[in-house]
Amino acid sequence: MLDHTTRLQALRQEMARHDIDAYIIPQTDEWQAESLFPCDERLHYICGLRASAGYVVVTQDKAVVLIDGRYTVQAKEQVDPDLFETVYYTEISPAKWAEQNIKKDGIMGLNPWLHTHGELNQNVKLIEENLIDAIWSNRPPSPALIAIAHDIQFSGKTTVEKIDLIAENCTGKTLISAPDSLAWLLNLRVLENTNAPGLRGYGVFNPANKTLAVYTDVDCTSFKESANVAFHPLNEIKNIGNALNIPKSAPSWFTGNVIEIDPCALPKACKNNIEQKGIRSSQKRDSSAMIETIQWIKTTSDITEKEIAKKLTENRSKQNLFRGESFPPIVGWNANGAKIHGTPSDTKIKGHGLLLIDSGGQYDDGTTDITRTIAIGTPSDDMREKYTLVLKAHIALATAVFPIGTTGIQLDAITRAPLWAAGLNFAHGTGHGVGHFLNVHEGPCNISPKATIPLQAGMFLSNEPGYYKEDDFGIRLENLMLVQPHENDGFLCFETVTHVPFEDDCIIDDMLSAKEKEWLENDHSSCDF
Repeated sequence: MLDHTTRLQALRQEMARHDIDAYIIPQTDEWQAESLFPCDERLHYICGLRASAGYVVVTQDKAVVLIDGRYTVQAKEQVDPDLFETVYYTEISPAKWAEQNIKKDGIMGLNPWLHTHGELNQNVKLIEENLIDAIWSNRPPSPALIAIAHDIQFSGKTTVEKIDLIAENCTGKTLISAPDSLAWLLNLRVLENTNAPGLRGYGVFNPANKTLAVYTDVDCTSFKESANVAFHPLNEIKNIGNALNIPKSAPSWFTGNVIEIDPCALPKACKNNIEQKGIRSSQKRDSSAMIETIQWIKTTSDITEKEIAKKLTENRSKQNLFRGESFPPIVGWNANGAKIHGTPSDTKIKGHGLLLIDSGGQYDDGTTDITRTIAIGTPSDDMREKYTLVLKAHIALATAVFPIGTTGIQLDAITRAPLWAAGLNFAHGTGHGVGHFLNVHEGPCNISPKATIPLQAGMFLSNEPGYYKEDDFGIRLENLMLVQPHENDGFLCFETVTHVPFEDDCIIDDMLSAKEKEWLENDHSSCDF
């Protein structure tokens, strides 16, 4: 841990040089990505934590790591408690923690490229120089990126058609800052990091003449569409005027009229018929690879979590149109399965218990994300009871019928009800939006206690309730679903597109209702292909 002590000392010297009392370091880059290149892993550099979300706040005499419930176990293992306190940003914001731990008129510093407008505070000093980069010797270089065309046979709409679509919702020049929005609009994908194949750059869209100026250092020579699009070097974005609509999620460096979401977000979230067709096809191929892997696990001895993750990628790579992983696989045997976002280790799968596998792939025609908890040997009665309760929660969401206008908050409660009735809960969202050969976590729709966006037909989401018993086992059961119109006018329902059986050895039949058993039988029938 000596390295982190030295790094904290160096950072505090930089803070003193800039006359600030606290400095906030987010786990993100300037595009708010959760899957970062090594050069952007600043949170890991300063504290050692590997996470897709979180913050570090450093003052002259204290330091804290702020996480959510997914990283409770990892923080205990990876962060030195003598250097960093650990708290939850779901309970206190980084800015609020900083306010409480510096003098009354103290100043906190932020890098304006790494924080959004929603994070600004009146006592903030914006420091364009990144203080972590200033102390990071041998920082990895930024990679050279090349965009490929995402063919119309997969995208379903041309850039011209998408520009016409978003022009209807723009009242003036608007900044497009999300890489997945820009990639969706231009029908481009970047494969150097398949976890996040969006286009790192910024777009300035003028709805009056339907022109798009794109500022990026990504090689976009593959863009051949006949849309009114001009490409510029990324650093020229600093020359644009400030009379723009700025999404709330844009870096705070930009100024203008702040709007809630960018104009691409909802059209991108509502998949068109071609995209939905590709989603069904890619999910079927991906499910086949997952079933093959599960069969291999159950018939192979002396294998490790890392070997299972490798086998998953091998089996997916044999599927047509495969491009890479949609996120790093999570593989956890027994106690490791309680690490909600754990990393595969050299732990061997032996004895009796539960193996949790959460993984996904990127295909030209879709993005996948599936979690199965697999029985090895004979699971305990406690494991079977908890598995069945999680399955009941999963079925509750899969079979939900709800009126147009329903938000994720309402559906989240429906899902958790079977677990709540048993005095149980889980520390993550019930479902997240999923991109189309884009981010596996896609806004603006989700299913969680904070989800306020009404669901619409064509939205593509996960269904992933869970249960985690620290130091013992973890259970998560995840399928992907498309929102579809219900036969009753004014109502919606879900179409499950993942086709991998659940574990018969983990299900206590007497705990399931007749309707739940019927759903399970139909679901398993869909897995025979």
